Parts: sequence; structure tokens; C-alpha cells
Amino acid sequence: MKKMKKKTSLKLTAAAAAFLALLAVCIYTVFIRPALMNRETVIYMETRVQSGDLVQGIMENGSVEMAASSITYDLDISYDEEDDDDEEDDDEETSRYLEIEEVYVVQGQRMEEGDALLCFTQDSIDGVRRNLENSVSEARVKLAEANSEYNTQAQTAKSTYNSSIAESDTAQRSYDASMNGLLQQINLLYADIQVLQAQIDDWNEKLADEDTLEEYDDLKYEMEKAKELLDETDGSSVAAYVANYEDYQTALASFEEMDELLQSYRDGIEENMQEILDHNEKILEAQAALEQEEMLARQEYDSAVLDGSLAGDVYGYTLESLQDSVDEAQQTLTDAQELLAEFEAFVGEDGVIYADGSGLITQIDCEAGDRLTTAGTMLTYVTEDSYSITIDVSEEDISHISVGDSVTIEMNAYPDETWEGTVSAVTTSADSEYSATVNYPVTIHVEGDISRLYGGMTADITFVTDSVEDVLYVTSSAIVSGEDGSTSVYVEDAEGNKILQPVTIGFSNGTQTQIVEGLSEGDTVYIASTVSAGMDEESLRESGVGPDADSPDTDAQESTPGPGADSSEGGRR
Repeated sequence: MKKMKKKTSLKLTAAAAAFLALLAVCIYTVFIRPALMNRETVIYMETRVQSGDLVQGIMENGSVEMAASSITYDLDISYDEEDDDDEEDDDEETSRYLEIEEVYVVQGQRMEEGDALLCFTQDSIDGVRRNLENSVSEARVKLAEANSEYNTQAQTAKSTYNSSIAESDTAQRSYDASMNGLLQQINLLYADIQVLQAQIDDWNEKLADEDTLEEYDDLKYEMEKAKELLDETDGSSVAAYVANYEDYQTALASFEEMDELLQSYRDGIEENMQEILDHNEKILEAQAALEQEEMLARQEYDSAVLDGSLAGDVYGYTLESLQDSVDEAQQTLTDAQELLAEFEAFVGEDGVIYADGSGLITQIDCEAGDRLTTAGTMLTYVTEDSYSITIDVSEEDISHISVGDSVTIEMNAYPDETWEGTVSAVTTSADSEYSATVNYPVTIHVEGDISRLYGGMTADITFVTDSVEDVLYVTSSAIVSGEDGSTSVYVEDAEGNKILQPVTIGFSNGTQTQIVEGLSEGDTVYIASTVSAGMDEESLRESGVGPDADSPDTDAQESTPGPGADSSEGGRR
């Protein structure tokens, strides 16, 4: 009985112990463990006080635009259709239009001021120059003829007018009209002498022209060579003799044609000189007859009847018409001279076109061998001062931007480099009145080295709206704000506890905040973040507050809140 009682007692004890253990597990699971899981823990991340400049700004993005410039051939060198029909070979055409000898650059190439871009053949330059000089010479002759015609017809009209007045007025005026008639004859002779002399000058220039003389010598040499070859040909070889004879006849005909042309110039000069001598004799005879004509004019006064008013109208109309002809001839000469001057300025001293500034070649519209028969663009480029970026700025930010403001430019193609820029234009009207967002286009002029920039490159532009220089600052997440408006940061005391230290703050750009008072450069402060005790290490890392969280300036530490800590205000901002 005692053994049975002892066994029963042991069983009851074991059952009670099991029950108590099960009860303890239930209590832990239901009450204790949830309480422990809900307990909050503060994680501290270390950061330091730094010194430097704080900048607050507006950031927008846009793409690079390039304003193109060009080298254009715009000389109006045109020829009559009859002259165009006379062209027979490439040599004649070369003498009428500029020909590109070589292009030194390619599309996409960077050019510097003074770089050679392209050049023209010297033969084409000389040929065009001769044609333009001939045009100037011909314009001078036509102007001389127009002036001669003006003097002749003006004197005739004036004589008629004066005669009308004289015949209807007094004998003295009749006398004056007669004298004017004689003077008209003399002036006519002088005018003819001017025309004859102008023709002589023109023919002398042609006879002295180096190209004409060279052509004459070449034709003469070819004729003599053909004659010599014919004389040396064996008469028994009929085919060779006939061929050489035909060559000789062809060369002889060309030489005789040139010789006859030059002889015609000489004959014309001789004939004009003789006519000038004859005119001088007539002038002397007319001057000798002045006294006799004076008497005849007085005798014929009564027979002259003319409406003086009508004569005045005719005289005015005649002068106006003649002056128009003279003005037209003068304008033709001026245009020819200006075209020659523009041509000389275009080809320069060596026939090479040089870059007038640094920039980028964007398009080439010509190549070696091209003849400039019409005006057009030869080469397109952009200069260093033509790079710009246009961005859209919202209505909230546009008031902070003015022309002349400096900006910072970061090209997406070069993430580690920055460029400077200046606001060159601000559009005062919105880019679209139908858009829900109101934006204003702002143009930025890109400055500095643009040698690696191309049109269409994207960029981020930062406008500085406010800044402070050489100040102490910490990350804004470290600032703890109290309900009374005070500000403080977490620091570590001598025992290693985290405590709040009051600080005075200043400027803030949202990311960093200026420390005016309460800290020194290099001081360590802590960013407090409250987390649940039940979070595992991976969850802490994902939340950004664990020991392995990404933060270049902070080191995380786990601790319970120190004295005076306010976990509700210690989180990351």
C-alpha cells in the first residue's frame, strides 16, 4: 500500500509539472512573446558635420541646339544666251565659272579659325577675272557713248529751245541761237572724238592683252610647225602628205583668223585716228565761220517761228530721257565694278576659303571639280558661340529666372563633367495655352569647351535660386524638431548614451541644413530611426536603417532611446 501511494504521488507530481510547463508555454506564446515583439527599438546611424557651400536651385532638362552658319557663293556672274551658245569646250567654260580644285574638310570635322576649307583652280580664277574686267571695260565704253548721246541730243534740244525763244523774242536771242547751233556742231565733233578715242583705248587694251598675244603666238607656232612638217613629208606618201596638208591648212586658217582680228583692231585704230584729225579740222572751220554765221542769224530772225512753250516741254522731256540712259549706263558700270570687287574679296589672294571662327562642319554641298554656275550654299557649320539649350520652366519657377543668370549644365553623355551657361532669352508667353501645365521656354547659351558636344545631346540644367558659402551643415535627416520649435541633434555622451544637443539651424536646401551654432566641423551626430524589435536583419536593411543599409556618410548602431530621446521625432526626413 505504501508503494502504491508513492507511485500515485509521483504520477500526480509529474502530471502537475507537465501541466505547469504547458501552462508556461501557453502564457509565453499568448501574452509574453507578443509583448516582446511589439517593443520598439531605436537604430542610430552615424554622420558628421561638414563645411562648404549649400546651393538651392531649379533643375530642368533639354537638348543641345546648334544655330547653323554657311559659306555661300552668291556672286551674280551671268552671261548672255548668245555667249552661252558660243561655248565649245571645257576650257572656255572654265574661264567663265569658278571651279573647285579641292575640299579640305569633311562633315563632322572640327575647324579652327584660319583653317583652309576649300580652294579654287587658278585657271578658273584668272578666267572669271578676265571676263569681269572685260565687262567693266565694256560698261565704260557704253557710259561714254551714253554721255556722248546726252551731250549731242541735249545740245540739239537746247538749240531748238533757244532758237524758239530767240525767234519769238529779239534779234539778240536769234543771234544766240545761231551761235548755239555752231557750238552744237563743235560739241558734236568733240563728242564723236570721245567715242572714237574710247574705241581706240579699248582696241589698244585688246592688242596688249597677254592672253590674246599668247594665243596669237601659239597659233603662229602651230601653223609654222604644221608647215615645217608638211615640207618634210615625203611626196610619195600620199596619205601622210594629205593629212599633214589638212593640218597645215587648219592651223593656217586659225592663225589667219586671229591675225585678221588683230589687224582689224589696228585698222580701226588707224581709221579712228584719221577721223579724229578730220574732226579737228572741222572744228577749226566751224570756229572760223562763227562771225559769218552771226550775220546770217540776224538776217533769218524774221522767218523763224516756233512755239516757245512747246519747245520748253520738248527740251525738258529730252533731257530727262537722255539722263535716264546715262544713269542706266552709270549703274551698269557701278554694278560691274562692284561685282569685280566682290569676286576679288571672295577668292582672296590665293583662291582659298578660310574658316572665320572655330566650330563644327555639319554639311558639305560641293566637291572637287564642281563649277559654280549658280548661287548656293557650299558649306554649313556651327560656331562655338551658337550652341544653346531651350527648356520649359513652370510658372511656379519662372519668376526666379532672368536673362544673364548663370546656370550649371550636366550632359548625360558626360556624367562626370559640368559646363557653364548663361540665360540668353526668356519667353514671356506660355508655350501652349491649351496645356494643363503652364510652361515658359527659356534659352541657355552654352559656354566653355564645346568640342565634344553635338546637336541633340540631352542635358540637365540647374538654376541657382539661393545659396550660402563656407558654412557648417549636416544632413537634414539628423535634425530633430521639438514641439516648442526648438531644434537639436543626437550626440554621444561620455558613457556612450545618445542624448539630444540643442543647435541653431539656418539655410536648408531640403537635403542639407546649415548649422549656425552648437556644433563644429567633424563632430559626429546620429540619425535616430525607430523600428520594431521583431524586425529581422534583412528587414532592417531593406528599411534603410540596418547595419548594412546604403549610406555613404553614416554608420548604424542599435540602442534603446537615450535620456530625453523622443522616438516620434527621430525618424529620417
